[in-house]
Amino acid sequence: MPKRFNRGHRPEPAEGADPLESHGRRPRPGLFLLLCFLGLLLFLSLFGDRSLFQLYQMWSARAHLEQQIEALKQENALLRQEVEALRRHPSRTEEIARRDLGLVRPGETVYQFRKR
Repeated sequence: MPKRFNRGHRPEPAEGADPLESHGRRPRPGLFLLLCFLGLLLFLSLFGDRSLFQLYQMWSARAHLEQQIEALKQENALLRQEVEALRRHPSRTEEIARRDLGLVRPGETVYQFRKR
């Protein structure tokens, strides 16, 4: 009659045998290496030269630079408008020269008053 095995019962390991091998479990060096590799990969993705933290910092810096670019584009547009106005209206150029540089026409007299 064939011997039947009880599913809940495990046989005792033979004397001198490795207990892990008797239960069908063998050390798996490949699994250990895979876990070590995944741990290293996780560590480098968080703290390495190209980590997620640095990636976030670069995204933040990029957003800041894009805002600066937009502000500079608006400033350039205003300056272009001012240049065009100065080219079209020579009186505007004269007004700026008088106000900012203190220039006067020949023969003009400038009166300056002290503020009290």
